[in-house]
Amino acid sequence: MFIFRLVTPQIQAIFLVSSLLVLGCSQSCDYELTEVHEAGMGVKTTARIDVTGMMCAHACGGKIKKELLEVQGVANAIIDFELDRETNYAEVEFDPSQVQLDQLVAAVTGIADGKLYGVQAVQLTHFAKAANLP
Repeated sequence: MFIFRLVTPQIQAIFLVSSLLVLGCSQSCDYELTEVHEAGMGVKTTARIDVTGMMCAHACGGKIKKELLEVQGVANAIIDFELDRETNYAEVEFDPSQVQLDQLVAAVTGIADGKLYGVQAVQLTHFAKAANLP
């Protein structure tokens, strides 16, 4: 741990993200994962999940939103869909002490036995008051 204190915060962040990519998935990760920390009004974590296979905002987006909201620890889910985009996304606010990222991804990819939607990338954003940022 002594060596870890000598490393810059940027290198620590790269190490953390790399560790998550290698160790963070219970199954193999088929998506790109990035993680950032930002100052905000309060403490919360969001995941922007890039979803492939959505064909409409109401049926597809509604089903994905419903499945995400049923995951314990999810506070809110918003679907951002545009017809001409190849990849649309879900913005999910959740409590990382109650739910892991793999559970959110599984909620999306598990719909219709995995035959409809895929996850290309996930961006995790941890918001904290500026004084509490790493």
